[in-house]
Parts: sequence; structure tokens; C-alpha cells
Amino acid sequence: MRMIKKNMVALAVAGALVSPLAAMAEDAEVSGFINVFANTDSNPVFTADAEVDVSKKVGAVSVRVDFDANLAGNGGGSHGGEDSGRLEQAFFAWAATEQVTVMGGLFNNPIGQELEDAPDMDFSSHGVVWNILDHQTALYGNNVAGIAAAAAVGPATVTLAVVDDLGLATNDAGDKGKTSVALVVNATPMAGLDLELGYVTQDDQEGIAGTAGDVLDFNAAFKTGQLTLGLDFLAADNIVDNATNLWVGFDVSNKVNVKARYEMLAFEANGVDDSTRTTLYGTYAIEENLSVALEWSAGDTDATQDGTFGIADDDVTTLEFIGTF
Repeated sequence: MRMIKKNMVALAVAGALVSPLAAMAEDAEVSGFINVFANTDSNPVFTADAEVDVSKKVGAVSVRVDFDANLAGNGGGSHGGEDSGRLEQAFFAWAATEQVTVMGGLFNNPIGQELEDAPDMDFSSHGVVWNILDHQTALYGNNVAGIAAAAAVGPATVTLAVVDDLGLATNDAGDKGKTSVALVVNATPMAGLDLELGYVTQDDQEGIAGTAGDVLDFNAAFKTGQLTLGLDFLAADNIVDNATNLWVGFDVSNKVNVKARYEMLAFEANGVDDSTRTTLYGTYAIEENLSVALEWSAGDTDATQDGTFGIADDDVTTLEFIGTF
């Protein structure tokens, strides 16, 4: 289900943002997925998530809402806890002109290369850059709320977004919220090469642990034949000096794909060692609507930062089934 969402606001080459929605019928369309997985490093070992997406287009305006359903963090309903239903996205997309798309509401973070949902991810687990961004967004998931506009400017697509402050910072009195501003530029200078440069501001919130401040991200993906090469690089004002995600994918056949990823994370604090993580991944398409994946991942990190941004000193194997509808 590689639908719009994502980089939903990377906001997508204007066509990528609007075209999939524009192709929808006048009646509301329902789609979604289930994600069933077993993780050797979790309790319980087996769990499942799901998402239901509903969208409708009338004229130049598309409206969409995505609902997530997850087994609760304390073990899930079948283990005595309460399962959760959450709003992931709720937005409109208005094709104001052939070159400009305006959208508003709750949507996926436009910054970064990785997509949010299981069917759209290149690996079973998110990488360090996505985890840093997710750590900074106070809303559920790596999501933001606000208004954005994407415009075709020469060979590039430029997106400007004004959203609630990533960490939902407020003024000194605590009764007025602040905003973040994001700027994203997408370009495809040659066939198979996709480039993106993104920058988002954030209130420093002095004294509040975990605030990275302004974030810069550059990512690139190059596909030639069966081979795909990827890079995602992030730099921040606070906490994190930089983070790098390098990955390679190879299409063995139209059903089999293998990938490898190497991540590096450098912290701003003195005396904290850099962290690394290596991931190997393979997936097989059982049917058009069902795939199975096996992932092995191992990390090496300073104990003081263990797991904060998804790089932990552990060894994890994950079996995953993704079904779409």
C-alpha cells in the first residue's frame, strides 16, 4: 500500500502528493493494513497493529483520515490491558493550481527520508534519523499539525509548513502555544536519483531535557536496475551532533528483496561515545496483499544513551507479516 501519505509532505513532489488522491473515485475509499510481528527482544513476543484509512475527493479537494489501532504497551487487550485506537492523520489537500497544493490538519512529519507505516518502510524497524524526529514530535507518532503549501519551482518542489511547535512549547505563562516552521526542497536531477533537503525550527525549551532544537536533514536515494542506494543525514542544535543512515537494497526478483543498513549517531555531550547499529533484512511477497520479512539488527552504544534514539546495545531478530487492503 504505497499510497500518498508519506513523505506526505515531503510533501511530495506535488504530483506525488495529489495524484494518488486525484485518482480516487468520488465515493469515499477505504484502505489500510495489518502488521503482525514477533520480536525476540520484547514481551509479549507476538503482537499486531492495524490502520484504516478513509479518503474522498470532490473537485480539487481531497480529505483523508487515518486511524491506527495498536495492542497496548502493557501487553495488549488479549493480555489483560487495553488496546489503543489513535488518530494518525486528518487533513485536506487542495490543488489550488496546477503548480500549488495546499494542505492542512494533522499529517506525517515532512522532514526526513523514512516513511511512517509498515507497508511503506524499507525495513521492519525505523532507523536512527526517524527515531530522533519521532522523539522530538510531541504528537502521537512522528506527526505534526498545521498548514503547508507545496509548489513546483523549476525542476524542484518546495514545501513550506507552519505547524505547532514540535515539542508543543508554550509561552512563559503557558497559555499560548508556539509554532515551528519547516522548509523542504525535493528534486530529481536525473532518472533514478531523488534528493531532499529539509529544515525545521523548534523552541529550545531551555531546561527541558530531550529538546534537539532546530533540525537539518539531507537525504538521497538512487535506483539503478535492481539496486537502490540510500543516505539520510541529520544535524541538530542540541543533544545530537549528527546522525547518519546508510543503506542498500537489491531486488532479487519481483517477489524477493534484500537490504542492509548501517547507522551512526554522534552525541553533542563530551565523553559520550558514538553509537552504531547494523541491520540485515529480507522480504518475500506471498501475494499482492501479503508479505513476510525477517530482520536482524545489532547495536553498540554508550550506556548513558541506551535506546533513546533506537540504537541500543542489543541483538534483535524480528519476523513480520504485512497484509494490505
